[in-house]
Amino acid sequence: MERRIHNAIITALLLVSFVFSLTPTARGEMPRETKGGRKVDAMDLSQTPFRQDAIKPVLTVAPREISLGAIGPGESANGMFALKNLGSGKLNWSTPGPEGWVWQDNQKLSGAMEGVPDYLRVSLKSLGEVTTEGKIKTKHALYPMQLTLEAYGDTIVCQKDLAPGTYREVIKLASTGGARSIFLAFQVVEAEARSLISLEPLRVDFGSVVIGKQVTKQVRLTNKGKEPITWRAAVSGARRADPAAPVRTGRYVSFLNEEIKGRGGYVPPAHLKDMLELSGKASEDNGYPSFSGANSSMKYRFWGTGITLYLWNVPDGGNLAVYMDEQFVHVYNCYAEQKEEVEFPVADILADGPHTMTLVSDGGRVLIEGIRINGHDASRGNMGWIRVYPNTGMTTRETDYVNIAISTQNLNPGVYGDDIVFSSDRGDAVVEVAIEVAAEQIPKAVDVYRYVKGSDYLYTTDPQAEANSLQIRGYNKQGIAFRLFSPDMPGTTPFFRWHNPQRGDHFYSYDHTGGGKSLKGYVFEGTIGNIATSRLTNTRELYRWFNQVTGRHFYTVAQNGEDMAGKGYKFDGIAGYVR
Repeated sequence: MERRIHNAIITALLLVSFVFSLTPTARGEMPRETKGGRKVDAMDLSQTPFRQDAIKPVLTVAPREISLGAIGPGESANGMFALKNLGSGKLNWSTPGPEGWVWQDNQKLSGAMEGVPDYLRVSLKSLGEVTTEGKIKTKHALYPMQLTLEAYGDTIVCQKDLAPGTYREVIKLASTGGARSIFLAFQVVEAEARSLISLEPLRVDFGSVVIGKQVTKQVRLTNKGKEPITWRAAVSGARRADPAAPVRTGRYVSFLNEEIKGRGGYVPPAHLKDMLELSGKASEDNGYPSFSGANSSMKYRFWGTGITLYLWNVPDGGNLAVYMDEQFVHVYNCYAEQKEEVEFPVADILADGPHTMTLVSDGGRVLIEGIRINGHDASRGNMGWIRVYPNTGMTTRETDYVNIAISTQNLNPGVYGDDIVFSSDRGDAVVEVAIEVAAEQIPKAVDVYRYVKGSDYLYTTDPQAEANSLQIRGYNKQGIAFRLFSPDMPGTTPFFRWHNPQRGDHFYSYDHTGGGKSLKGYVFEGTIGNIATSRLTNTRELYRWFNQVTGRHFYTVAQNGEDMAGKGYKFDGIAGYVR
């Protein structure tokens, strides 16, 4: 009970700190998670927390089954089930665990939820063979399997001796929203099941590359065993019957910046500068972003139907608050006794369009690898577009480096990917490769800063040039509101600014005549950048709000108008499309 109260207090404090630590464009509400690098399904965020027509709680669980794979002596596997109440009111649930397992003190795990999902974490470990009189059985050996269930910070543990084979255990959930059954599938094996080939990184993102260029990155290969490993590497797509089929769902994006390794501070790689925004204390850990300060945050803008977060749990890990499109998702605990990779489905089944994921640290360390964006699947390139060298080798205790070279010479603009399969007599391993091919160098987006004086909102892309005027006129800086485009961006046009000193209002439009608005009393102040007049890739709507009483305007990319309706503003149309 004390753990639950403690977790509830942490969640409440994170929500309060988030509201006061970010700019107005980042405020709002929102969704999820996994462990051990094993994926679980995300919930549908297009639904509201409660169905108004429901008269009682309704329990849903996703996924219904998790496959933990093969588990050998001393090995473990982890997964997570997401529980959600689609009905109304409070939902109480409990589980005694799978039947036939021996539980410590006849424990039972339980919880209660309303609008925020619960997460049931599972961990299965093989403790080794059962022994008789100090000797290990060599035939028909039984293996003690330890199953741990955790929710709300409460943990229960059970054990069962199993012979080598394939199993599918059922876990029954009782609740005030109905009974549900979920399943764990796994294999008990006599020898270590994990590959002794260690590859780093397991996902390689080449970023955005112009057609005609060739790029190369390296993968580190090490041997986790004592005996030499003979291995061979091959491109997966070259061995398949239909190489034109999508390689996988979604587009992987790595936050790795190899140019800053060992320099202490983290900055996004050049191709992510316009999408990835940081605030607070961000250091680098082997080139990846690491947060350790309270209220440090990361905001990532993307276009798609869902997003999955890749991160590491670490011994000094802290809590991470996750938001999607200004709605609270979940507080994720990044602690683990040993460093372990985690795949956390933040949101799925979103409307295909622009979205923003925001991550806020509470002071403990958070180490982020990257994300996967759903909605735009990667395709395989033409034969020979990926080359691996060396593609064979023998590794003992040393570290080998394998080069992955990509040629974009004969590729059309788009997102591409494939798998590099490393086969050996000590197990296999796979490295995912991702790249975006661009027709030409994409013009950079331009940061637009918001300043406010009373209810007069001024937007500028050059605050240094306007510094004296802003200070004299008493404007206060609020931060980056959105991004416009440079003048050479195709499909965009100048975005003009006018000022009415008597009314205390700034007005913006790409129509030099005002787009039907009366400009009487307004003074023309020039252009602040270029705006798209129709939806382009990776753009989002810039909404205009208007207060009929004061005659003032407000511009934002937030669909809810940043709660300006409560101040007398009404939606006044789309001013254009921005980054």
